[in-house]
Amino acid sequence: MPQRSPGQRTALQYYAVLPVERLKFSYDPHTAAAAFYSSVFDHVKCQYTEQVVFVVKLCISAILDNSMKVLLIAPQPFFRIRGTPINVKNVASALIEGGHRVDLLCYPFGEDPLDLPDVRIIRGPGCPGIQDVKIGPSLAKIPLDILLFMKAWMLCRRADYDVIHAVEESVFFGVWLSKWFRTQLIYDMDSIISDQLQYSGKVKSSRILGWITRLESWAIRNSTFVLTVCQSLSETTRRLCPETPIVQIEDAPVDEIYAPDPATVDRIRTELHLYGHPVAVYTGNLEPYQGVDLLIKSGPILKDHLPSARILLVGGNPDQITSYKKQVAASGCEEQFIFAGIRPIEEMAAFMETADILLSPRIEGTNTALKVYSYMQSGKAILATDLPTHTQVMDRGCAALVPPEPEAYMMELIRLLSDPQQAKTLGIASAQRVEDQYSLKQFRRKVIEAYANL
Repeated sequence: MPQRSPGQRTALQYYAVLPVERLKFSYDPHTAAAAFYSSVFDHVKCQYTEQVVFVVKLCISAILDNSMKVLLIAPQPFFRIRGTPINVKNVASALIEGGHRVDLLCYPFGEDPLDLPDVRIIRGPGCPGIQDVKIGPSLAKIPLDILLFMKAWMLCRRADYDVIHAVEESVFFGVWLSKWFRTQLIYDMDSIISDQLQYSGKVKSSRILGWITRLESWAIRNSTFVLTVCQSLSETTRRLCPETPIVQIEDAPVDEIYAPDPATVDRIRTELHLYGHPVAVYTGNLEPYQGVDLLIKSGPILKDHLPSARILLVGGNPDQITSYKKQVAASGCEEQFIFAGIRPIEEMAAFMETADILLSPRIEGTNTALKVYSYMQSGKAILATDLPTHTQVMDRGCAALVPPEPEAYMMELIRLLSDPQQAKTLGIASAQRVEDQYSLKQFRRKVIEAYANL
């Protein structure tokens, strides 16, 4: 008897443990085949033992199986504690849960995640002189993307992929691959590339930015559908190409549930001398668009009004931290700011638990950062800038939203730290919203359903 591939086994196992109602949903309850096999299953369920029911259910699942082979192209280091790699990991996990077979093609940098055993991680060739890539646009990505394209071409020649799932700029060569090898193409849009280039300062020429926008429009037109992570990206996609279908699936918290380890929380508080102080926590990279400068500039206000408070920043590379420490020292606020550097993703919940308030002072970009959903899940009050990047997910019923100005932001932080009851009310509301609309479970369900409609 021929041996099934690991992906096929996963597909059967997935559908075998689904209730019959989900079997109907996955295969369209209005088709005669699904209706017939559901009636057979209902009869068997009433008449026979659990072992027989399981075998029959497995057979029905095999007959109705519609698993696909997916090439997921992620032009980033994988895995890293960054928004896009975390999202890619969640997508891959959802596809495996949905019974699909996934090859994940990524840069030659990063760690292999232990919780994706059924995903085949394939790394693109390295480029001499390039040891890593920074967050955001960079010239180093150009040769790496060319090499990734060549690797993807070889993979498509050897394997019969049903879908190419192209993340960010990989869609530009994903279009050619999908046309040549006659596969469906999903454009996984985490941001507008032309906007990224503009607000990062990497490209200032309006002519070049216009050319990139036209290239994005071409990629959208040639996609089976565009997968967006927020309303602003959906609106931009619709404006660029109204006829292309859009599937909006917001990001989700990193973890299924918020469960910080008490021992780790205590260790962090002790290590960083946080006991006895009101604490506001920021997590994420320290790139300019994140608005960390807004916090640093308003440090003297915090020192004057609430000197016992501490702002803890988790993330950032050593050069960025050194630069910000110099700015903090120049303003005389060394006691108010604590830089923890990059920490393991397993500790993020513990860092959030040390906070009275969680901070998101972002000043540029319209897509909602993945960390916002983890912030909301924590049940802590969130202080964010009143910009679309935040307001498309949160409102004043579940977060404090203020203009992206140093004085306004810091005065609101001082007010929240001085009013624990208001902070608690906002935190409870944000946790409820993420549970109702943006949980990891719902994220996986939406991805599985999007693929079921291909």
